[in-house]
Amino acid sequence: MTGVPAQAAEPASAARGAAASVPASTVEADDILKILQQHALPDLIRTMTEKKNARRLRVLRMVGDESDSRARPYLLQAYRDTPSDGVRCKLLESIGRLHDPTLLGWLLERLKDPSVQIQCFAIWALGELKDPRTKGPLLKKLWSPDSFVQMTAIDALGKTGRDADLAAVLEVFLKDDDAQIRFLAARALKGTAGPDAVPELIRHLTQEPSLEVQETLAEATGHVGGSIAAGRFIELLKNFPSQDTEHWAEAGLAAGPREIVIPAVTPLLKTGNFRLRMSVSRVLAELERNNQP
Repeated sequence: MTGVPAQAAEPASAARGAAASVPASTVEADDILKILQQHALPDLIRTMTEKKNARRLRVLRMVGDESDSRARPYLLQAYRDTPSDGVRCKLLESIGRLHDPTLLGWLLERLKDPSVQIQCFAIWALGELKDPRTKGPLLKKLWSPDSFVQMTAIDALGKTGRDADLAAVLEVFLKDDDAQIRFLAARALKGTAGPDAVPELIRHLTQEPSLEVQETLAEATGHVGGSIAAGRFIELLKNFPSQDTEHWAEAGLAAGPREIVIPAVTPLLKTGNFRLRMSVSRVLAELERNNQP
């Protein structure tokens, strides 16, 4: 599989400034549509695959507030009225942010669109519903020959809830050649796997070459693994195979439940091992930061 092409997101303020400086024209409108067409899908994929929030390319809000369900009929009408896939993608993004379960059927119909861009944004919007009913249709997209469709399907399935069978399917993608696919699979497992998956997740961790995927997989393992994961990570910290192992063991513990991790690691502050005490101190500090509103 190929990676996502690097594309620079354009600040919305720049688009607003350009629109305000000269009279509106057909040429300018065409340019905006072209930008949306070129950037909408790479922008979505980049946002999903970067740990830090990426700057998004946004269209100006047309009617109301996208978080207000009263905007729904206007967004749906705008979708019907425009022939531009780029504009439709951004409308699907706004529709997804409504988190409206009554739009499930409408969004499922968008999966049949011949445009890969439309399919990807519809998949993303279905994921935003966090509805188990979307699993079947999304699983069909999981095996798409198009890597963009596949990536958005992995991301969306990770939002559908705990499911051991689904987690087993997503785990397959931890072996993919593409680090972006492995990253998304690791993050999706955070929402679908359970404590029984810990041994396999740890095994993948020890074989993962990408530091970013390691960290994401460690966080997923700590989040879902409870006391089982905490125990495994503590043993790894004690044995200290490498600095990389120490880093993701700390990341896994910091992502675990406070009520499990804090009692498990606090006694280690009394050990004579200075390196271990420093690791535990970092874990406790991170847990405290994660607990802040």
